[in-house]
Amino acid sequence: MLPFGAWAPVPSRWREDTLTGLLTAAVVVLLGAPTGLLWSALAPHARVVVAGGEGFIADAQTEVFIAGDGWFVGITLLAGILTGVLGWLAARGSGPFVVVGLAVGGALAALVASRVGLRVGQDALLAAVRGGADGDYVGNVALQAKAAIVVWPLGAMAAFTTLVASRVDELR
Repeated sequence: MLPFGAWAPVPSRWREDTLTGLLTAAVVVLLGAPTGLLWSALAPHARVVVAGGEGFIADAQTEVFIAGDGWFVGITLLAGILTGVLGWLAARGSGPFVVVGLAVGGALAALVASRVGLRVGQDALLAAVRGGADGDYVGNVALQAKAAIVVWPLGAMAAFTTLVASRVDELR
């Protein structure tokens, strides 16, 4: 027993937990580009008409923009749930550091996914516009609902929290 006022050495895992959180965020961010490619492959595309050196979206009044956002939300929600489960399995002992890594990494990964998904095939479309090659082309639609970026981290948090709550006996 320690005398009154004596300090007991407390093992500090701060560095290890911080590193775990940073690695979690980094791994999640790396999943953003493949997720963007998947979104580009699965989401509907807009028909773009090039005439007179300018491009126009031919079906601007259709649901292609809403459907594109819907696909993005669905794909990033699944990615968030998957990363939340994997984060819990791999590093649940690191506590809030993994949660912060999942949240920050998920938001950045969704941002990367939205940029990569839009970028696929844009070079050919821009070359057609610049070259004056009139005709019909297919183009990816940009993410319209910018709030959809938070779906990935919310999915990760929901999965992680659900797993923690289901194993409350491990917290003691």
